[in-house]
Amino acid sequence: MKKLSIFGEDFLLLALRINKHIKGYVDFYYGPEKLRQNVDSEAKTSPSKLMIDSNNLLNELDLQGYDINRERYLEKMLIAMRTSIELLNGIEISIEDQFLKLYDVALQPANESELRDLKKEYDEAYGGSGSLEERLDYLRVIRKVPEANVFTMFKKALNIVRKQTNKLFRNLLPEEEHISIDLVEKTNDEIKWSYYNWYLGNYHSRIEVNPNYAMYWTSFISAASHEGYPGHHTEFVLNEKNLFLNLNQFEHSILILHSPKIIISEGIANLANSLLYSNKESAEIGLREFCTDVSKETSLENIILQDKLKVKIPIFWYNFAYHAVVDKYSEEELIQYGKNVELFNEEVLKMELKRLSNPAYSKNAFLYNLGTNVLKQKYGKKPSVNEFQNLLVNPTLPSDLI
Repeated sequence: MKKLSIFGEDFLLLALRINKHIKGYVDFYYGPEKLRQNVDSEAKTSPSKLMIDSNNLLNELDLQGYDINRERYLEKMLIAMRTSIELLNGIEISIEDQFLKLYDVALQPANESELRDLKKEYDEAYGGSGSLEERLDYLRVIRKVPEANVFTMFKKALNIVRKQTNKLFRNLLPEEEHISIDLVEKTNDEIKWSYYNWYLGNYHSRIEVNPNYAMYWTSFISAASHEGYPGHHTEFVLNEKNLFLNLNQFEHSILILHSPKIIISEGIANLANSLLYSNKESAEIGLREFCTDVSKETSLENIILQDKLKVKIPIFWYNFAYHAVVDKYSEEELIQYGKNVELFNEEVLKMELKRLSNPAYSKNAFLYNLGTNVLKQKYGKKPSVNEFQNLLVNPTLPSDLI
């Protein structure tokens, strides 16, 4: 990699300095280590100084000689950083404007028609005797994977999706790329996720797996696709190889969570499994490779239906958050909205309301669904292999796809 320009260094320094104010603002960084060391050793930069620095970078951008596409990409990233700084300075910005400036996407409700017959669809997909709640509880018991087996099964799933990814995208990934798996020994109060990819640079990801969460054999292939191949790990490896190392594009050595990049990254990861396999193929692989007692499952057809339904629950929670945060529904209205779906009791709905009262969580509640929606609006149900590869290797903004 060539030496970074002063502009490139200042861009990275600004993001690293914001990270000292907003925990988790920078998800990963593998740029020049001296920049990180400098920021770690210095006192917090005041929000007012950060504002000056961000405005200076925006004013200097058109003097750098970048092509029009890169200049536009950097401008959107800098606007996102400046918006985070404005919030640090106490400037009031509506949630709709925040999303346009931070993530380059309009915050809109999902299509309610997809949820209209959700209870009926669940009854059909999870057939059997007893109430729906009893049937779901039974499946949670028989499908749960013992903690001692989680590491082995997830590693097996990564190997399966890596092989299929290399089959679809020949000679795309560098030979040196690799993933290590870490089982985390923390409670659900400390960690709120089941899987998380930490990209470390040098084509290496560490995926943390939290076996304290209930792990089911039905989820391993989709999780491995999302976090590994051809999802987050694949995207970040190719960004490092093609954009950072080959083209010296410093902006790809850092992942800023409150930025347009996160929308595209989550969209890629959410559609990764559907690119590799049909619902039928995913169900067949799960039964063959991970199910310990096939005789306890009702049918392949039911598993396929259940797999198709998985995408609808995030749509419900997205709209629940939208009505809470944007439409300002009262608690009573939100509880009634949730009960209309007939899948969640009042206790579950109130727990989600409590989480949504946290401003950081309320933003994150939208990101996963927004990424999927942006990609589906452009490509339909899923991108073609060539379209997906283009997303993996070329910088893309949400507004490029709308």
